[in-house]
Amino acid sequence: MLTDTPEVNPSQAAMSRSRQPLYLQLAAEFRRCLDSGAWPMGERIPTLEALMQTYQVSRMTLRNALGVLESEGLISRSRGKGSFAMKRSTTAHSLSLPTTWEETVALSDVLGTHRYVELEGAVKQLPPLPMACSATPAASYQYLCRLHSSEGIPYCYSEVYLDETLFRKHRKAFLAQAAASVIARIPGLEITESRQRLTIINAGFQSANALHLQTGESVAEVTRYACADGTIIYYARLEFPTKFVQMELDLLGRRPSP
Repeated sequence: MLTDTPEVNPSQAAMSRSRQPLYLQLAAEFRRCLDSGAWPMGERIPTLEALMQTYQVSRMTLRNALGVLESEGLISRSRGKGSFAMKRSTTAHSLSLPTTWEETVALSDVLGTHRYVELEGAVKQLPPLPMACSATPAASYQYLCRLHSSEGIPYCYSEVYLDETLFRKHRKAFLAQAAASVIARIPGLEITESRQRLTIINAGFQSANALHLQTGESVAEVTRYACADGTIIYYARLEFPTKFVQMELDLLGRRPSP
């Protein structure tokens, strides 16, 4: 026997599952409306009354959410006229995640690198590798914690483990540049195995602070390694704010010839 079930408001259901304050959840939803074009640039966005009906929240909560967008320069509010979607910057702050070692090096070349934490002494063991790997670990590693940026905008927080012997030979270069950029330019060093894995996680205290995010905000975690002569010489765990990340793949790029 079929029975009628009460209709559930999707936005209410989603907001009830989150521990984040309602106004911040709404601010994130409204950014999506702006980014997707649902709220076209230069046009008036829905009124408070319309938003109250759609999201079933109080006027004060909506005012706080819109205040966040206004402080970010995403909307302008005018008494008696309403709120309007602002013209967005023509320079899109985004980056394409690399899918090959060559692309990894190219991205490392253009992002500025700043030292965040450097441990004294060697690290004897790598974190657990979440990917298949036929090579063996080096005897010890140098740990580097870095922040990478472009035009003053932090794009990537990284924790890097470098074969200590290799690090000591090229210490000055490794301390000044991204590790992948240095490795790619060491004469005679050939990368024979390299893999990468992408996962969406929540930012921790240190990475959130470095990337100007709220603790627990989503980031794209990339773990990757590179090997030479049967040894893992480089292992990195990187966090990218998801708001900057894009990935484009040619789905027929490796299609075999007929």
